Amino acid sequence: MTSILLLLLIMQVLHWACTWRLYILAGQKAWQAAVPIYSAVILMRILQRPWWWVILLYVPVAGNVMALVVWSDTCRAFGFRRVGQVILTLITLGLFLAYINYGGRARYDAHYRDHRQALDSSILGAIVFATVAASVIKAFTYEAYTIPTSSMEGSMLVGDFLFVNKMSYGTRIAMTPLSFPLVHDTIPVVKTRSYIRGVSLPYLRLPALRKIKHNDIVVFNWPADSRDKPIDKRANYIKRCVALPGDTLEIRLGELYVNGQPQTWNQRARPQKEYRLTFPKAYYEPFRQLLKMGLELSFLDTDAQGNEVVQAFLSQENLDKVKAMFPGVTAERLVLAPGDPEGHALFPSGSTYNHDNYGPLYVPRKGDTVLLTPENLPQYRDIIEKYEGHTLEVLPDGILIDGEPADRYTIAQDYYFMLGDNRDNSLDSRYWGYVPSDHIVGSPAMIWLSIAPDDGSTPLFKRIRTERVFSFPQGDDGPLRSYFWPIILVGGALYGGYEWWRRKRKKSKGEKTAQKKS
Repeated sequence: MTSILLLLLIMQVLHWACTWRLYILAGQKAWQAAVPIYSAVILMRILQRPWWWVILLYVPVAGNVMALVVWSDTCRAFGFRRVGQVILTLITLGLFLAYINYGGRARYDAHYRDHRQALDSSILGAIVFATVAASVIKAFTYEAYTIPTSSMEGSMLVGDFLFVNKMSYGTRIAMTPLSFPLVHDTIPVVKTRSYIRGVSLPYLRLPALRKIKHNDIVVFNWPADSRDKPIDKRANYIKRCVALPGDTLEIRLGELYVNGQPQTWNQRARPQKEYRLTFPKAYYEPFRQLLKMGLELSFLDTDAQGNEVVQAFLSQENLDKVKAMFPGVTAERLVLAPGDPEGHALFPSGSTYNHDNYGPLYVPRKGDTVLLTPENLPQYRDIIEKYEGHTLEVLPDGILIDGEPADRYTIAQDYYFMLGDNRDNSLDSRYWGYVPSDHIVGSPAMIWLSIAPDDGSTPLFKRIRTERVFSFPQGDDGPLRSYFWPIILVGGALYGGYEWWRRKRKKSKGEKTAQKKS
């Protein structure tokens, strides 16, 4: 918070130094340029812009674009309207206004609003408006997201395009305000960092519409991403929340238990499991047919009897489809035994868990006071050091937190445990641990488009999964249902009605004009 207050103070001082004379030329007072927020209100009056632009100036990320617009407006309002002069104002981040302020040539144009109409209605003006509007929408309400990997296969498919509702669990205010708009952590094409380090806002979340519930699909910033990145610039992940703060979870032979109870799944939550499918010799290349079904297959082999063997990740629904398509196929569920080695290190470090036999593990909640021991310290080390910002040192005779001896620690925020629906092929909380509440982004609101992956041999329109377009993945009221055709019909009817009204209105105006002339 100190860094952002210092930045705002420096910007206010620079604003006063670069514009105080311009305020006087516009009939205002020099001191008004020095007052935070109020100076922006007066400047909007000078530039003949709406007062609510002041609010947009202080919106993280969107405010960056608005500042460029205001600098450009100020430059042109005082007679510097050449393209080169405006560009110089922008690339100097407004410092060219100091030359205008002290140069003696500045003249305020009270009719400036008439001169800017052409620019406001131009393509450039439309682009600026769209960028600001999209930045505000992205920051506070909805953000577009794409499913890039198969870790949620069964429920969310590779090629699903989502709108993520950031208001569900409370909109999190952008923590990195000096960022390039409409991108995440990297600017496309140039492949450079999209934000400035060292200037950050404290964690703040607006009131939530609802709390995270068991088995909600949640979008969050990946806690195990580079520690050099701010929280809101870490990679976006999407998983299912299987355990809430205060829960104890356990996986026994691939089956999930929470607080000792086996978990059941609705028709929209379809976890996939790993199977070895053996097809009789009579079948010819079932591997290709399974690929056409969009199933995730691990490898293809042939056993000693010449049977075709495929390792696949299947939901119960898809397993039933495979058995119906290929009578005689055998399906063996692949499950690691307790103590069997895992290909990756699991959380917490030093545990003997594997992905099919995990826990019991407690999920911390805000206010919990936990006893720290050498045995459980790996479970809480990241919480203490990385998520809650303390120093931790382990000595032969005890533990130091922030340099003070400690045998207990009080948890400062809630934590969640996330699993991918593709249980046997998902890197999730089993591998990198808890998800802190300040990493939560939102929930998937709607799949607005779904395109099946392909090697390029199938036309794009044939790869669109219309049965998933305009569907709502969150919920427990039956199977996933597409509202594609209802929305198309309603949209077409609304557009047709608007066109009829517009033409009728145009015709009426024409008739009135003809009557006046006659």
